[in-house]
Amino acid sequence: MFEEYKNRLGFYLFKKKLLKKVDSSQPFNNFIDSSSSAILVLPINESDFAISFDVAKYFKIHKKEVTLFIPEHKVNSMDITRNYQYISYSFNDVSRLGLPSKQLIEKLEEKEFDVLVDLEREENLFLLSVSSILNAKFKVGFKKASIDKLYNFQLVNTKINSEISYRNLLNSLKMF
Repeated sequence: MFEEYKNRLGFYLFKKKLLKKVDSSQPFNNFIDSSSSAILVLPINESDFAISFDVAKYFKIHKKEVTLFIPEHKVNSMDITRNYQYISYSFNDVSRLGLPSKQLIEKLEEKEFDVLVDLEREENLFLLSVSSILNAKFKVGFKKASIDKLYNFQLVNTKINSEISYRNLLNSLKMF
């Protein structure tokens, strides 16, 4: 019961202090083709993490400067340091309420990207907050029940099969 109150308080603070609503009136014509930099917020779930990496490869193939937001313990896996830029975070960067620490917020607010893609399919307060804090012209992510104005472009999540969700995301991005 205490955890539920902590989560409610965390979401309340997120919506009051950290949620930056995006301008949904921006035209989507070729927003991927015209972009030069992208940040991908990678999912926490291990199986989703591996499958979602196809999105990073897609941006890399299209000669975009790709930055990954990734847990510190996964940085050395999959040759990330050699092939991608990254921003890592540790468990110390997550507050008791599930929000980013003040130091991480300051670090993220300095960054600017053309496109942000939140690859987390589940509601994760920490990653939602990070996606809101990061400055990007276009924000893409999976539809979440509690947040509807965080992304310019939202996709419906196929809860049964994550591979289908990420394939749908890639197919959608290819249209732009």
